[in-house]
Amino acid sequence: MFEPELCSQDKIRDIDRRCIEEFEIPGLILMEHASIGVTLCAIDLLEQHGGEIEGKRITICCGPGGNGGDGFAIARHLHSLDASVKIIDLAPQSRHKDRSTNRSICLHLGIPVKSDCDPPVNSGTQSEDLIIDAVLGSGISRPPTGVIASAIDWMNDQPCAVLSVDLPSGLMADSGETPGKVVLATRTATLCLPKCGFLEPRGLQVVGEVWICPIGAPPSLLHGSAPLFPPVPRPLELKPGFPLQSR
Repeated sequence: MFEPELCSQDKIRDIDRRCIEEFEIPGLILMEHASIGVTLCAIDLLEQHGGEIEGKRITICCGPGGNGGDGFAIARHLHSLDASVKIIDLAPQSRHKDRSTNRSICLHLGIPVKSDCDPPVNSGTQSEDLIIDAVLGSGISRPPTGVIASAIDWMNDQPCAVLSVDLPSGLMADSGETPGKVVLATRTATLCLPKCGFLEPRGLQVVGEVWICPIGAPPSLLHGSAPLFPPVPRPLELKPGFPLQSR
């Protein structure tokens, strides 16, 4: 078992910044690597709950930033595998560049995108086979409100598995606290490195299974034995006493 160190909010921001500024890796490439890993996590989860991905009903809730951009990219990959994909866009006015690029591709592919203005946040009469939570990433600093809080309630009310991108929306990356609504994930596909809050008591309650997905960051920016390449996810055994070190 590999033993990557836990990663703080500041550290992951620094990794992202240095990837883009020092190594000139476009954010869109990092997002694409992340989306490949999360898609593979989704395929594995669907296979565990009932076989082939073709025709599976999947709703992806996309937030305003890079986490939402990951969601749109994941939608592309699942759509290409003939899954029945729908997107709930909780921030249609977002100006996040890489998110907008992937959103545009999804629209050109004909993937249904609902606006946050459509009441209620609902995927229809048929139950979903999988919900993907791509709403809030590691950068949040306050409780979810408005349509995002409503979407979290909706995701938690569904009978199917929920896969969270990077961390469950509403979980604070460093403290592991949940000051408001939080997604109760079946599985969390965390990006680059596991977050400090995962091992806190509340974090352990909401993250479910944890898989780690490489995003293509250079080895010099990482620590521990974090996976580097290919962008294939690996499961972590995450529990109190797991030999991870915060940094």
